[in-house]
Amino acid sequence: MSSRYCLQSFFYTFCLFILSGLISVSQAKENMVVDVIKPVISSSSQILRLSGSLTAEKHSMLSPRVDGLITKVNVDSGSHVKKGDVLLLLDPVMSEYELKQAKATVTRVIADRSEADRMVKEAQGLVTRKTLPQNELAIRKANLALKNAELLSANASQALIEETLRRHELIAPFSGVISNKMSEVGEWVSRGNPVLELVNLDEIRLDINVPQEHFADINRGATVSVVSDAYPDQHLDATIQSIVPVSNSLARAFLVRVTLDNKTLSLLPGTSATAEFNIKITNDKQVLIPRDALLINSDGSRSVFIIKDDKALRRKVELGRTTAEGVNITKGLSVDDLVVIRGNEVLHHEQLVSINQTRD
Repeated sequence: MSSRYCLQSFFYTFCLFILSGLISVSQAKENMVVDVIKPVISSSSQILRLSGSLTAEKHSMLSPRVDGLITKVNVDSGSHVKKGDVLLLLDPVMSEYELKQAKATVTRVIADRSEADRMVKEAQGLVTRKTLPQNELAIRKANLALKNAELLSANASQALIEETLRRHELIAPFSGVISNKMSEVGEWVSRGNPVLELVNLDEIRLDINVPQEHFADINRGATVSVVSDAYPDQHLDATIQSIVPVSNSLARAFLVRVTLDNKTLSLLPGTSATAEFNIKITNDKQVLIPRDALLINSDGSRSVFIIKDDKALRRKVELGRTTAEGVNITKGLSVDDLVVIRGNEVLHHEQLVSINQTRD
């Protein structure tokens, strides 16, 4: 009885062994499904950080266009003004009297011209009837031409005085903020002497001295990132407005001017800021793959699985820098390799696989 029980146990064990072997063979015949990707070729770059000074793109020292006595100032330091606003008034009394005199002159000359024109027409009729010499008609026509010239001169004089009178108002040439008020009511001011300082804070520019070795790397119109020292956590997009292609012989640098939109008025002229330029290194090409494709070997090195002839081959690689685009592979991969990025954790060397998806 005991020997029969042992025989039955051996038979059952043998059957289970054969069945498990068949299952293993069946599973081995099923290829592992993986996702692959081709390495990306990218030019390497570096961030060049340089500091500069912020200045207002529009900054004007305003002065009157005529000499005169200040009778009214409509603004003070810190006042916000719009283009066309009247900022300051000069005493207009003398110019107003001159304008009245000029208008009277124009009126008189118009009357004289009308009389000269009448006399010419009268002479033309008399000459036709041969009751007036031809020479008298010529004299009257010359007098009419003289009166026409006097009228042109009188009109020009009136226009000149009217323009002088308009210039007794100091007008804001652009919108901005009055940063400094240098004159008050009762002061006599002359042309060329500044009385107000106007700054437009909407558009700010950053002037940077860039080392001359980077001249070929900086392009007009390129976008840079600017960080104000007053707000170190705030990154602003800016545009390279101009490049001055003249190097400072002492500093061995050239001027780059960057413009920023300052609608929030967070940037102040006179403060400092740092610009970050993305400099391409065109002679250094990077082979990039996602981090998910990397495996750690027992010795601490890195490897990846590539697919060749429907087999997964484990290949050791050497790493460069890690960027936002991926990991730079300096040795061990070519651009035509198919690198496993999904399913690689359970693969074995030379295991048969099926490609589910090839990602770009």
